[in-house]
Amino acid sequence: MRKTVIDGSNTSGFQRTVLVGLDGWLEMPFGKVGINFLSLEEDAGRRVAEDKNSVTYRLDRLGIPMLEIVTAPDMKTPEQVAEVARKIGLLVRATGKAMRGIGTVRQDVNVSIRGHCRVEMKGVQDLKLMHKYIDVEIKRQQTSKDEVPHVRNVKPDFTSKYLRPLPGAARMYPETDIPLIHITKEKLAKLKLPETHEEKLSKFKKLGLSDNLAKQLVTHKKVALFEELASKYKVNPTIIADTVLSIESRVRKEIGKEVKFSKEKYHDIFDLLSKNKIVKESIFDVFVQLAKTGKIDLSKFKTLSDTDLKKEIDRLLKEHKNAPENKITGIIIGQLRGKAEPKKIIEILKRK
Repeated sequence: MRKTVIDGSNTSGFQRTVLVGLDGWLEMPFGKVGINFLSLEEDAGRRVAEDKNSVTYRLDRLGIPMLEIVTAPDMKTPEQVAEVARKIGLLVRATGKAMRGIGTVRQDVNVSIRGHCRVEMKGVQDLKLMHKYIDVEIKRQQTSKDEVPHVRNVKPDFTSKYLRPLPGAARMYPETDIPLIHITKEKLAKLKLPETHEEKLSKFKKLGLSDNLAKQLVTHKKVALFEELASKYKVNPTIIADTVLSIESRVRKEIGKEVKFSKEKYHDIFDLLSKNKIVKESIFDVFVQLAKTGKIDLSKFKTLSDTDLKKEIDRLLKEHKNAPENKITGIIIGQLRGKAEPKKIIEILKRK
């Protein structure tokens, strides 16, 4: 279909939309919420400035495919609206095909109280604040005499301003240049659906991740990397999850500049760990060295053999013979950090 667009946000004067599906639903704790339709359309130019005489649009996202999901009016409270928006966001994110970040997901919230026309609120971005925008709009409708359904632009203070009347179906007409795409039952049967948020959460807990760690990971941008590493290397999944979630921010604090590690670097380090060429305590130091030099010098992190470890412990015991007994373990573990497992060091010290 083509939708007439004359406000300047689309330079062709229309927007292409392809209808993908109809009559879906979501099962929510408070009941079933209908999905009226799902379509794919061209994104428009974004408004970046305006004054009394002009509007300025930026065209950097013009034509990018945008998924539009329209729900039925089955939500009765502001909290239910936010809950449904979050559920849809998680499902879209589960495909691994959607862009992330502020501005990539844009919720338009339709509100109507009994006896009042429908009002579409554009640009409600933050799910945590969605209920506040709806509460303020409810209060506005209780005192207003609006008779025509219309669109409003939301402001940072949770109020809104009139934008335009709600357009009717007449602005849509059949696409004249592109033929229909026929989706057969055979094609649908071959589609592999992605795991849902709940399925991933359950799987991560079965791997041994704590509830908190699993919840952080399931919506994280590196969730696919975690699954890749956890399936390939015989390493405790909790160690992999902790590293994937926090290593870049920890290294950034250590060296004082922004760092991004490629997928290949994560594979290199967990391969070394799985082959016992480094110990888990040296993971952070290896990443720091990698950020500083761009390579890994294993001579600094080589795991000590049992014989060499005992020799090192004997040397350190002599070197620190006057240290208090309750501190000597910590001193030796600190000195041998990255070269032996603390558990093994403690076992040797106990025997001595």
